[in-house]
Amino acid sequence: MKKIVSCLAVAGLLMLGSSAIADFCTIEATPAATLLLPYFEVDINDPNGIDTFFSINNASAAAALTHVIIWTDLSVEALDFNVYLTGYDVQTIGMGLIIRDGILPVTGDATSISPVGPYSDVPPGGIDNAIDGYSACIGVFPYSVPALDEDYLNHLQSILTGGPSAIYNGRCGGLDYGDGIARGYVTVDLVNNCTLLRPCEEGYFYTGAGPYTGVGEYDNILWGDWYMIDYANNFAQGDTLVHVEAVNPLDQVGQDYLNGTFYGRCGLDSEFWPFPPSPWFDLRETLPTTFATRFYQNAAFDGGTDLLVWRDSVIQMFLPDLIAYFYGSRYGDLDAAGFNCNIGPLWFPLSQRQTVTFDEQENPEALCTISPCPEEDILFPAEAQRVSIPNLDVVPESGWLYLNLNQGPFSCEGEDCSILSQAWVTSVHSAEGRFSAGLPAIQLDNFCDNRSIVLGPSPDYPLGDVVYNYFTSYYYGGGGAKAPTSGDFPYAHKKMSKFIGD
Repeated sequence: MKKIVSCLAVAGLLMLGSSAIADFCTIEATPAATLLLPYFEVDINDPNGIDTFFSINNASAAAALTHVIIWTDLSVEALDFNVYLTGYDVQTIGMGLIIRDGILPVTGDATSISPVGPYSDVPPGGIDNAIDGYSACIGVFPYSVPALDEDYLNHLQSILTGGPSAIYNGRCGGLDYGDGIARGYVTVDLVNNCTLLRPCEEGYFYTGAGPYTGVGEYDNILWGDWYMIDYANNFAQGDTLVHVEAVNPLDQVGQDYLNGTFYGRCGLDSEFWPFPPSPWFDLRETLPTTFATRFYQNAAFDGGTDLLVWRDSVIQMFLPDLIAYFYGSRYGDLDAAGFNCNIGPLWFPLSQRQTVTFDEQENPEALCTISPCPEEDILFPAEAQRVSIPNLDVVPESGWLYLNLNQGPFSCEGEDCSILSQAWVTSVHSAEGRFSAGLPAIQLDNFCDNRSIVLGPSPDYPLGDVVYNYFTSYYYGGGGAKAPTSGDFPYAHKKMSKFIGD
């Protein structure tokens, strides 16, 4: 009997490798349609320096195809490529091999390249003709070694370290730390054909024929993990990738539950504004906005704690169109890849609603004590970053952090509000120059909760902010959900002045 129950349990787990949803509005390590590597680092000059690896795994017996995009820390696309997976396959991807050496994962339909195991389904065209089912992949797979020529490798290394790209006509894509470390994040989507499109572009999740008709797929069959290895300092950390599940396009109940999606900012493009599709056509679940995590800077962890933080700038698709409408060509071609190196992206820097540290006697310390935080107190300004606890001027030797990473406060029709913003946080604790651990922060909510909680002295706190959800175009809190009445969109008030001037 026990053996039968065990077999049923295993079968149940494998059945999750489909369009099933484990627990929507809670990010879990369960097969998904999109994977997020929230942060990576690669020393572009030294193979013995820091490097990052991640895996893409197929939870299905059937073959699968994925589209991988490497983004800068300011969310500019640097490179994209496709990875083919046989049933139950795993592909380990070395970011250093790509960024330093121009070597992409070599996959394809030849048995010697992507062997089909005895438990895997044989493709309809046979083992050596599997790619024939993906018309756009013919002639693409397998990638040559190296796959990137010198010009593209120069582009990749420069734009991921904050420099200009010749391919992007001298425009930039990331922050320049001056240390030769490439930084950014990676997304992996399940697709039905090879593509070089981005998730926001027509043909990816929608076409002229309607939504859900592009190359993007919705089966939850992908899973994976990541490791960051600092060879010089004998440190290594790892964690699961962020698994972002999708709702099946035929599941109307699931769609009605969505008040935003992971790629929801795509709907803020001028093509759809001011009535963005809700939900956006990716149908991916949203990430949390608020977190709790431990920190150490004491003898037990003398290497301290670093936070690896990914954030969604929310309206980066909307701002260029808004600026162009009011200011014409003053800021150049806003539809071009990258941004003017002298100005930066129009949404930068990202504010945070509240960050509070508690020591182990529950004494609070607000890292930003006024509202809104002045620019020098903006703690996590980019879409992807590593921030060291000592750099946050945290006084206690150990304790925990409350991180409300919604953006704000802004003015919503005359009153303060926050903008709902997705995020992800991983804490890395290091000790004695040889021990380290990476742990995901605790999720205190999810974007779909439509709330932003501010802490303060009891009994008046905690309080819920009025929050603005760009994807539904509604305010929440302060008397319930309501639509804007004045056309007064909150992001413009305190952000655009930095770039627009007079």
